Amino acid sequence: MTEKQPGDMRRQIEDRFINEWGLLANAWGVSPLLGRIHGLLLLMGRPMTAEEVCERLDISRASASVQLNAILGWGLARRMYLPADRRQHYLAEPEPWTWFRRAVRVRKEREFDPVIAGLNEAAAEAQRVAQSAGDQELGGEAERLAYLLKFVRLFFGGIETFLQIEPAALQAFLKLSDEQ
Repeated sequence: MTEKQPGDMRRQIEDRFINEWGLLANAWGVSPLLGRIHGLLLLMGRPMTAEEVCERLDISRASASVQLNAILGWGLARRMYLPADRRQHYLAEPEPWTWFRRAVRVRKEREFDPVIAGLNEAAAEAQRVAQSAGDQELGGEAERLAYLLKFVRLFFGGIETFLQIEPAALQAFLKLSDEQ
């Protein structure tokens, strides 16, 4: 039986983390490949070229390019150039609190804010039509919509508050809730 070399074991551990990070991204509704690339950048802790990413993850240059641009758009990494090297390099934001807050903010702006705007319009329209037509059934629906909208606003106000809290204070709060 062949004994595993430390390099082989390291590669297996890296692969497991990278794949699990991809699954976590998928659970958040994000491409698993985006998660795998982000996991690789986090794990390596150094600037990497797109070619290095492609080689390490065995993916196409086109796939890497699309996902690296998405990673930049989410604020999870930054593009940089190294001295005497004309290639673009990508470096993950190492502080989890920073990139997590950025990702939540981007997701809220891209996905939830438009839905809230649509809910606002639907509730206002239901209220207006119910009043002008004297439709009591629609009036009841308008009230329920207004109630649900109040909940949604409160919930997303809480997310906005969360995004404003300093990471150290948030960590202290979460540590306290973990101890109970």
